[in-house]
Amino acid sequence: MEKLRLGVIGAGSFSTYHLEGIAEVAKAECVAICDVDIEKAKAQAEKFHIESVYTDYNELLARDDIDAVTLPLPDQVHKEITIAALKAGKHVLCEKPDAIDVTEVLKMKNAADEAGKVLMVIRNNRFATASQYAKKFVESGRMGEIYCGRCGWQRRR
Repeated sequence: MEKLRLGVIGAGSFSTYHLEGIAEVAKAECVAICDVDIEKAKAQAEKFHIESVYTDYNELLARDDIDAVTLPLPDQVHKEITIAALKAGKHVLCEKPDAIDVTEVLKMKNAADEAGKVLMVIRNNRFATASQYAKKFVESGRMGEIYCGRCGWQRRR
């Protein structure tokens, strides 16, 4: 595969983060964007040089030339659109939280397993240096058996 061809479903404010990230990866390109608000989708398409704009995510998912989709969408639609994308043979990067309850999350996971596709939910600090160090430290066994944990972070804004 020369480049990973992506579609972005959702053109609201969070889509800018997704589109900027895609633009930074040489082996990825966004080829389609979808939003129920066509003007938002067109504005992002113009800003990020995206060739196709849709208002119906099913039309975007029907494209054979799209490998994966990102979903910067409201929480309550994550499950529905994630499952549709997986059934359409797309890998999915979903905004957090995964869904509104654990039963929906399990349905999403099962759909990914059945499709043989990757479903990844954004966790902002997953790849941060401190998080990676903590993970390695825990895996080393030097902390003994862990039976409880708590985490958090501070933001400067």
